Amino acid sequence: MDTSANASSSTFSSSPLASIVPLSLAPILAHIIPSAVSSRFMTLSTTTADPAAVSAAVSWKAVALTAFLGYALLCRTLRFRREKAMRRKYGFPDRASLAKMTTEDAQLILRDILTLEFPQFGVTALQFGLFKTYGVESISRLLLATRNLTDPVASLKRYEDTAVVIGEFTANPPGSARSVASIARMNFLHSKYVASGQISNADLLYTLSVFITDPERFMRLYEWRPLNDMEYCAYATFWKSIGEAMGIQYRGYLSKTEWRDGVEFGHDIAAWAKKYEVVSFIPSKVSNKPAVALIPMITYWLPGFMKDFAQEGVTVLLGDRVREAFMLPEPGITAACFVYSSLALRRAFLRHLSLPRFRRLIRHHPQGCESPDQTDKRIHLNFAYGNYPFYIKPTLWNRWGPEAWAMWLAGGKLPGDNPETHFSEGFMFEELGPLNRMGQGKSEMEADIQRMNAKGMGGCPFG
Repeated sequence: MDTSANASSSTFSSSPLASIVPLSLAPILAHIIPSAVSSRFMTLSTTTADPAAVSAAVSWKAVALTAFLGYALLCRTLRFRREKAMRRKYGFPDRASLAKMTTEDAQLILRDILTLEFPQFGVTALQFGLFKTYGVESISRLLLATRNLTDPVASLKRYEDTAVVIGEFTANPPGSARSVASIARMNFLHSKYVASGQISNADLLYTLSVFITDPERFMRLYEWRPLNDMEYCAYATFWKSIGEAMGIQYRGYLSKTEWRDGVEFGHDIAAWAKKYEVVSFIPSKVSNKPAVALIPMITYWLPGFMKDFAQEGVTVLLGDRVREAFMLPEPGITAACFVYSSLALRRAFLRHLSLPRFRRLIRHHPQGCESPDQTDKRIHLNFAYGNYPFYIKPTLWNRWGPEAWAMWLAGGKLPGDNPETHFSEGFMFEELGPLNRMGQGKSEMEADIQRMNAKGMGGCPFG
């Protein structure tokens, strides 16, 4: 029996590090750390005769190595612990259990994903997914006709309002007043184009599909871990309910009319979307115009000399098929290497050396009210989705805090600048949308709200 190994393991188990290191790793570290220290001691003993210096050097290196390994193990343990805790919390331990997932469950899971697990790429994936839909010529043609994405003033509000509407029904429980009002506003803004045939069911279905497929792709390729089946099911379940509230038809488009759970529905709509892209993503000068207008919004905060390179980086993330539909130049190998290596480093850092977020990233809050069922108060954003301070209250901190100084030095606008343009007093739901439709559609929204409330926005869509 190796008594020295047992002694080392015993010593390690009594150290403070043992409280955060999994027991299965303790014997390994018990061998590694003493061996490393012993090796370092022998090296030092041949180069110096000062016992105090040798002891200090060995002690410092041992403490640093122990602290680093302990911190890395702590980060990894806490990050994956929350994933497992979410499964226990919501009661979906395996694939069979996903068939009973309700829309309420799905919204809560998405809320955890977007505010705790993947706050950055959770939103970025939705933004790139929406951007990708402009590769469909019929969608881009409508955007050009309305000038809502190419006008230098109207496009800024249109971008922010799209994100605000989606953020409201994603952040609030299904059936809550704020969630239903945001869907009703979206339906009203689409209604006249749907009625005239300018927006087809296929266009709506494809737009719905990217909110399921792009988050899965972004997390799998770029985040510190991919979505698990419960989280993917939550995306598909939630967006299926949104599609039904919008009146989107699945029959005749997808391969099935009934699905056992959200995972099966997600796979079905993803397969349809791939076929739709093959037919609809063709090089188009029409699609090129909104793409050229939108990319500067993405690269807004970068210095001028970096913008061309950053545009190449954007096209890397879009992928070849979308890029070709937009008629954008192929990115160089330098841009591709930079983007993928940066994302790989970020993923490694978050997975191994970054503690998980302990506080939710909340973007929306109503002034003087925290209830998701109150829509008669103006709502402010904590953070803008775009580059301008739409709907952000000009508090002392927002105008004079460190972020405000950084934004001012970069040449950006602060909350309270141009309040009539950026609506620093907050928003009401009937004001969201193009400037020429602000305040319109109250009666239509009310009728739609009654329809959704009568039908119910919750429950299990696959039970």
